[in-house]
Amino acid sequence: MKFEELTSNIFKGLVFNVDEKFKSKLNTKKDMMDILLNLNNQEIIIIECKTSKERGYNKFSSVSRQLKSYQNLALKNDLRIVKILLVAPEFSDDFVTDCEMDTEMNLSLITASTLSNIFEAFKVSKYNEFPHVLFRDVVINEVRILKALSK
Repeated sequence: MKFEELTSNIFKGLVFNVDEKFKSKLNTKKDMMDILLNLNNQEIIIIECKTSKERGYNKFSSVSRQLKSYQNLALKNDLRIVKILLVAPEFSDDFVTDCEMDTEMNLSLITASTLSNIFEAFKVSKYNEFPHVLFRDVVINEVRILKALSK
């Protein structure tokens, strides 16, 4: 819960609308998204947080099933998913490879340290809100984003 809370605070600091009310409205007993970023105009970003302590998180198939159920939930509500971000301390090579092979989700992986470094760079950048289009890699490229923020 603490990891999720810290991640949520970073996204708030990046000036995203972390929409708890909308998330509560969408969530079901079975499907409970960690963080929902409301971009307005029926567009959202879904954030899933995994800590290294969670069993099975290193298996892409189990995480994939969970994220696809969130995706289906959003699509049933006529929402456009701009991105699904999976935040974790690290990702195994096998996990990254499996993620790269997935063609059903617009999924990107970002380590907690990369997210933290992006937040620090954002705070001193010229941007008033984080340009979410920078979240376009399968594994978020910290160097590329930091360079873009410094321009």
